[in-house]
Amino acid sequence: MDTLLIIRERYSQLTVSEKRIADYVLDSGEEILEKSAQEVSQEIGSSSASLVRFSRKLGYDGFSQFKQKLSVAYAFHADNESYYEEVSDAETPLSIKNKLKVRINHMVETTNASLLDEAVMSVVSCLDKADVIFVFGIGASSIVAQDIFQKFSRIGKQVYFIQDTHLFLSSLSIQKNQAAFIGISMKGETKEVVELARAIKSLEVPMVAITSNENSTLGQLSDYVLHSISGEDYQMRTAATMSLMAQLYVVDILFYMYVSEHFEQSYQNLQKTSQAIKQLGQEPSS
Repeated sequence: MDTLLIIRERYSQLTVSEKRIADYVLDSGEEILEKSAQEVSQEIGSSSASLVRFSRKLGYDGFSQFKQKLSVAYAFHADNESYYEEVSDAETPLSIKNKLKVRINHMVETTNASLLDEAVMSVVSCLDKADVIFVFGIGASSIVAQDIFQKFSRIGKQVYFIQDTHLFLSSLSIQKNQAAFIGISMKGETKEVVELARAIKSLEVPMVAITSNENSTLGQLSDYVLHSISGEDYQMRTAATMSLMAQLYVVDILFYMYVSEHFEQSYQNLQKTSQAIKQLGQEPSS
């Protein structure tokens, strides 16, 4: 995974002294690759041990491995280090495309590393046992809920996507013995999603969370957690775009895994729905 983006992704979780190290790394560019731990620690006013702890917090064995991975990141974008920076007021279409390419690649890598195969298969089994799927999200996460609705509906699953929480809970309570619930929230703390999840928990309906944080309120309430990691932590929140793409990416993985497990039936249903859609807009025969 891209070391420079890992630093930015986890920046808000760092201590004050760790942020000082991170700022130095981001500001110094490739110059840090030529310096020893002792030299860097002297310039920062820290210690070699602090650099080691910083490196390990990012997932590396020590400062030496951190520098190795950092050199790979710089080599990968040797033509323009600005691809790692936030969107500015002086962008070109090419720079926007390249910045998004870097972030999308990082999002895929981080999500793949966090999304456990066992979790995906457990959710596939859960949805297979359910006659009806209830799905809910607010804001950008509602787009993901709609995506689940349209994907699984086309292969013959009955899916409810209702944004009125009272109607949602009423419909679910009637069908609770045949239902599964999917709640979507990037940080797992969206008020409406959490309140709905608490009510559904009392109904003992199997619950799936699509979130970046399994320790969040939604994650703790859920029976299954599918990790969607944006890999972003920027002030201007291009992260919102990456969060949405990460959630949609997780839905794609879940959907195609479900299709693979029910291939013949899914394929037949997709053909039927495609044929039905083709009828729209066709001139009636005379």
